[in-house]
Amino acid sequence: MKRTALLALVLVAVAGCGKTTKQSSSTSVGTETCAPFAAGQNAKHSAAKPSQTMLLTDLKIDSEPCADRIILTFRAAGSETPGFSAEYLPAAEAQTEDGSGKHLTIAGNVFLVVRLEPAATADLSGSKLKLTYTGPRKITPAGMHYVREITKTGDFEAVLRWTIGLSEKRPFKVTTSGSPPRLTIEIG
Repeated sequence: MKRTALLALVLVAVAGCGKTTKQSSSTSVGTETCAPFAAGQNAKHSAAKPSQTMLLTDLKIDSEPCADRIILTFRAAGSETPGFSAEYLPAAEAQTEDGSGKHLTIAGNVFLVVRLEPAATADLSGSKLKLTYTGPRKITPAGMHYVREITKTGDFEAVLRWTIGLSEKRPFKVTTSGSPPRLTIEIG
């Protein structure tokens, strides 16, 4: 009897393998079905640059069921928000340190480069250099869908650059907000 039930179960499972289903444009992450991320994969740029150098104070990452998020926070600078560009670049360019030209190995298959201008991780306005961002230069997050590594690839002449190594090319969006100024990159 047990053998017959087991055989019937195997036949039912095999019979379902030949089904064809229509592919949708949404993706599944765990038990969530995610709608297509409407932001696209094209380069994004801010409309204007701030009048003063934005000083990075923090970088946070998190993940929700359908997207990874990177949040850069800056020292308050009135009502200004960071000037930025974000775009996919070839590996050789994305993994090159600004200023020195040194190759930096960054985990990932594709690379989203975020350039902030004018921006820095240290305040040079006084008689002594004062670091405003004391976090890691390289972050290898756990539990992210697409982000494999985030590396600071430039902090030179008021240009701050971070390269985000991803498992695959994904749509992304960039938003800014004020008080304190923030730049948020969502990858979905």
